[in-house]
Amino acid sequence: MSEATDGGGESPADGSDGASSLLDRGRQLWRTARSDIIETDDRVAQLETAERQSVERHSIGNRLSHWIQAILFFLLLWTGLAIWTGNYFLLESGIWGGYYVAFGIHMWTGILIVAITFVVFPYYYVLVDKHHQLLEMADIQVSFDIAEAFVGLKKYMPYYHDARRAYDEDEGDWIAHHPMQKTFFWWIAIFIGILALTGFGMYREMATESTWWIDALGFMSGWLALETLKQIHLLLAFITAVMVMFHIYFAVLPSNWDVLRSMVFGDVNAYIVHSEREEPADEQSSDGGPSPAAADGGPTAERKAGGASPGDRDSVRGGERTDE
Repeated sequence: MSEATDGGGESPADGSDGASSLLDRGRQLWRTARSDIIETDDRVAQLETAERQSVERHSIGNRLSHWIQAILFFLLLWTGLAIWTGNYFLLESGIWGGYYVAFGIHMWTGILIVAITFVVFPYYYVLVDKHHQLLEMADIQVSFDIAEAFVGLKKYMPYYHDARRAYDEDEGDWIAHHPMQKTFFWWIAIFIGILALTGFGMYREMATESTWWIDALGFMSGWLALETLKQIHLLLAFITAVMVMFHIYFAVLPSNWDVLRSMVFGDVNAYIVHSEREEPADEQSSDGGPSPAAADGGPTAERKAGGASPGDRDSVRGGERTDE
């Protein structure tokens, strides 16, 4: 009995230690998420003295796929609205009538936008241009800061405007994105996928002579009634259209003109930072040890003590940025 307890079972103390360790890790993650990004990412601190140079932010493949996706989206809105309202302005074509023209354009445009959204654009945007779209701790930190600033609990981070234009030469990627930019990327993909599936589900119900690929893609017709598919399709089309309108609004704000320009011409005047830097020589004392400033916390401690940050330059540009 005692052997089983000593050798195979887990004592209450072990379980308590495990729970305590888990709580400690949770508290540590919470503190990290609530801390300022400048305290956890040295590259942000480098913005104060970083040089600027022209860097390609969007490759030609990324730009082409983005604008093709935009054209396809507005074609879908136009033809979808025509089918819904029965107003086929500019879509009438002799004996075929506007409905068949609108339906054909709508279906094939939908197929193309699915290919762009799930294959072409992610390949160039994520793999080629190194715009990371998975959730990172920096995104959580920035989300807390932006949310608190939005409701007036703190000021907007003055250095974040520059961080979004900072390029890490060592890693070959951009160090910051607006959290809503990543959210937009994922939700647009999800909604377009559901719109495609509900669309093919409706087509499978209405088609007099269906094909194997329509039957395969329209599998949702076996789960939901035609009227339900229409309602989901219409609701998500409206939500997606509103999201795209907000995307356009933020893109044309004066503070984002350089980023908008990069989606046309490719390059942006970026801050060059490095993920691995050698310690400056003046931080070493004559006997080889750290200088008093470094021992007290280094440049970061001095910056905190003096209240300075990379965002101090932004006071000249207007201080807070409420438009991002």
